[in-house]
Amino acid sequence: MNNHYNQLLDIYKGIYLLNSLEGILYWDLNTGRVPKAGLNYRTKQFNWIKRETHKRKTSETMKKLLLLCEKDETLDSLERRNVLLLRREYENNTIIPEDLVGKLAAQSNKTLEIWKNAKAQNKFKLVLSDMEKLFALNIEKAELLAKAKGLNDPYEALINTRDPGVTVELLTKIFNEAKSFLTPFIQKCVSSPTQPDLSFLSRKVPREVQIKLNTDLANFLGYNDQISEVEHPLTIGCGPRDARVTVKYKEDQIIQAFSACAHECGHGLHGLQRNPNSTIEPVRALSYPSLGESQSRFLENIICGSKEFWNYYYSRFQDLTNNVFKDIDVNSFYFAINNVKPGYIRMEADEVTYALHIIIRFEIERDLFAEKVEIKELPEIWNEKYKEYLGVDVPSDTSGLMQDLHWYSQYWGYFFGYALGDIMNAQITMALTQDRPDWKKSLEEGNLNPVNEWIITNVHGKGAMFDSLDMIKEITNKPLKVEYFIQYLREKYSKLYQI
Repeated sequence: MNNHYNQLLDIYKGIYLLNSLEGILYWDLNTGRVPKAGLNYRTKQFNWIKRETHKRKTSETMKKLLLLCEKDETLDSLERRNVLLLRREYENNTIIPEDLVGKLAAQSNKTLEIWKNAKAQNKFKLVLSDMEKLFALNIEKAELLAKAKGLNDPYEALINTRDPGVTVELLTKIFNEAKSFLTPFIQKCVSSPTQPDLSFLSRKVPREVQIKLNTDLANFLGYNDQISEVEHPLTIGCGPRDARVTVKYKEDQIIQAFSACAHECGHGLHGLQRNPNSTIEPVRALSYPSLGESQSRFLENIICGSKEFWNYYYSRFQDLTNNVFKDIDVNSFYFAINNVKPGYIRMEADEVTYALHIIIRFEIERDLFAEKVEIKELPEIWNEKYKEYLGVDVPSDTSGLMQDLHWYSQYWGYFFGYALGDIMNAQITMALTQDRPDWKKSLEEGNLNPVNEWIITNVHGKGAMFDSLDMIKEITNKPLKVEYFIQYLREKYSKLYQI
């Protein structure tokens, strides 16, 4: 292997090591292991790591090695892809000054901690000032990216940096097409005379019982490590074989924790199975919001939301919950957990209404970056959109604008990935069914191996060899189309609601 390429990877390994240390600090922060008195110093730690990482990503040595490797015709396709991914990282990072990188890291972690308190007290004003500061820093970053990339839209520059090839125009087109189907279809479901009984879903299941249940689910899905509890479920990468899954438990919301566990295991397995040999290189470490969320939503909905899964798992579920639902048959349970019911909480949303939650967030972000609205106006705008799109009244800012951590952390320009991931999911599932037509039968028998093997080979194992939209073409031999998403939802929910 070329010596220049080895040197380039050595620099990347140092960057990856710093990122993994940051992941540990972030996990420590989110799981409540940092004393309040230590928060200010933790902010300094984040600031230093981000600055140090930025120095390495933008060093003259990195620049020289990239140029040498780009001229090297002996590199194979994987090595060339690694060089391209590092070139993108270099270009994107040289645009952003080191001082701004440090400020973003410090402000995002400070805002996140203030958000936790504001959410608990239902007082958006407590976090407003810091949220405005964080957004201003993101605007500054996005404008620098847009200018360097020759784009007129700072929001597009931010999205393009996260998910190359994805544009605001494409997202607007795809989401409008999805919305035109979803709005009338949701109405058909909620107005159907066939409706599930939901009363039993709020039965209380002790936290320790839910922990045991979710541990069993994670093991069934292939994730075998400990699951921690946080305010907002997320998965944090802390190393090539260290993907930490977290959930939040409420005794009267067992299905929310169960679904969140499946979702976060999807993230964890995507990370672990991209890198089965612990090889530290960009192709094995990097991912994109859309493809990443497609894999979390795949386990949450396509697998754990399927009739085949529950035909197998329900008896196990009964045993692990001490028969709290013993009077509920599997068909009634399956219909209840797949009920279509417009609501105001994204993480409790069914898979039919879910995309509208994301479209609302995408449209708000788009207007914010276009300076059509201001942060202080968001509670009112949020509530108006929920009334218009989902027909629901949002009772409080805690249940509204403050429900997600994303805008109080580092995830501006990320939300679109959840809905785009669902649309990708449907198309990936179509390809899976074509290649493995018996996978549902195997799942019903408690055998997830056919699915896992196919996903590892066709999705996870490819890592970041392709950008997300190109990956869909590679997997399915077709460009991304909304029609598969529409077809999936129509087939599943028309049967349930007899419409």
